[in-house]
Amino acid sequence: MDRRWNPENVEEQCLLLATDISTTSRAAPSGSEDEAVATSGAVRSKTKLRQRQLRNRMPLPRMLRRLGCYTLSAFIIFVLLLVYLPLVYLDVHKRSAGLPDWTLETSRRIGDYLDLGRSSALIVPKDFCRNKTFLVIAVCTGVDNFIQRQTIRETWGNTTEFNYPAFAKLHGHLKGHYLPPLPDRLKTYGDYLSGEGDSMTASVRIVFIVGRQKDEALLGNETLTRIHTESEQYNDIIQDNFVDSYNNLTLKSVMALKHISHSCFNTSAFFLKCDDDTFVNIPNLLHFLLGGTIPLYNDTLDYHDRSTYLVTSPQNRLKASSEVMYGHQFCNVVPVSEVSSKWYMPSYMYKPEAYPKYLSGAGYLLSIDAVQRLFEASFNTTLVYLEDVYITGLCAQKAKIRRHHHPLFSFAHSKQMCAFKGSITQHQLKDDSMVVAWNHVSNYSIKCPSPGRFFSQVRLRKRPIC
Repeated sequence: MDRRWNPENVEEQCLLLATDISTTSRAAPSGSEDEAVATSGAVRSKTKLRQRQLRNRMPLPRMLRRLGCYTLSAFIIFVLLLVYLPLVYLDVHKRSAGLPDWTLETSRRIGDYLDLGRSSALIVPKDFCRNKTFLVIAVCTGVDNFIQRQTIRETWGNTTEFNYPAFAKLHGHLKGHYLPPLPDRLKTYGDYLSGEGDSMTASVRIVFIVGRQKDEALLGNETLTRIHTESEQYNDIIQDNFVDSYNNLTLKSVMALKHISHSCFNTSAFFLKCDDDTFVNIPNLLHFLLGGTIPLYNDTLDYHDRSTYLVTSPQNRLKASSEVMYGHQFCNVVPVSEVSSKWYMPSYMYKPEAYPKYLSGAGYLLSIDAVQRLFEASFNTTLVYLEDVYITGLCAQKAKIRRHHHPLFSFAHSKQMCAFKGSITQHQLKDDSMVVAWNHVSNYSIKCPSPGRFFSQVRLRKRPIC
């Protein structure tokens, strides 16, 4: 009889096993216990052997098992590479996409776009900076933004009405809770001021900086005609010969520095650059420039840290007359690598992993000497299309001018109208928001509340260490 194990007759063999056990049990004499034990052990050994054989039923060939292991390993490695390689590729090649206006081959030397040595302007205001001007404000605006310019002229840009006397109207109910101008600064800048006390006025000049249209010849002369008409009517337009676009904002800001440096260096004291969607509280700015401090309001408390909120502390006065550079300071900002972002920065334009500390382009303040030094630094500073990074970061770094953070230069805008009364700049005002803010600020009967007597300092921001 062939005793080899055959998987096809397992049931038959199991039945034979059971029969053998039964027969053996019956055949064993009742008096022979040793034989019964021996027989029982043999049966158990056979049973275990057959159970092991059943567990190994139809074993796969060794080559087939190896092939399965190799296939599984290859699949796992493929999945890991599929996940890991794109991350490695993005890390090596991130910020590799180009900009439409500033490709890798495009020159980024400022002198190739602006005539740095002489005026190349298409339009310049008559008698610009011929007279003493305490503060010159350059508003960077699109050539087609006629409505935005007119809105500014009719609101905060009306510096005849919205001048230093408005400060007492805005904050008179809090007199004694902020510092007045410094007498020595009033004396230093006396040639720029007229009157005394709350009726004192400062000479302020606002100009709008524009470029030209890209397809001016194809589009006709309508915009060009309107710009010239606007310039003749208001005498506040500076237009230079470069294409007006978002990616050319650096050219526009350098051009502003050029005109201010050439025309206003000997006749002006301070310069503010801002955008046409920025609200500038000129009385507050003048008070700060003269060494005073702005009163603290409940709606401006969130802008402050645990040092700047002490508005009656002398350390928060402006005392410098040179190397003045104030605004909302950013530090440790990483260049944006998302191509779809308006702030995307290709690595060929700026390679380091972080920008130098810089001030928001929404509004930054310079003394007139700083204007000239930044302009001169641009001669040998490779262009970066983000103008605030370029002017207040790279050029300031090269000119060795220290940037200062001031909490009331806001790069956004508050939903609380009293924040407009208590700050210096508010940004990103679109459509009718500028008019709404102006109507609230110019309503001097509205008295904005200061923080409660026991306000929590938990609200105060902790400024990052730059």
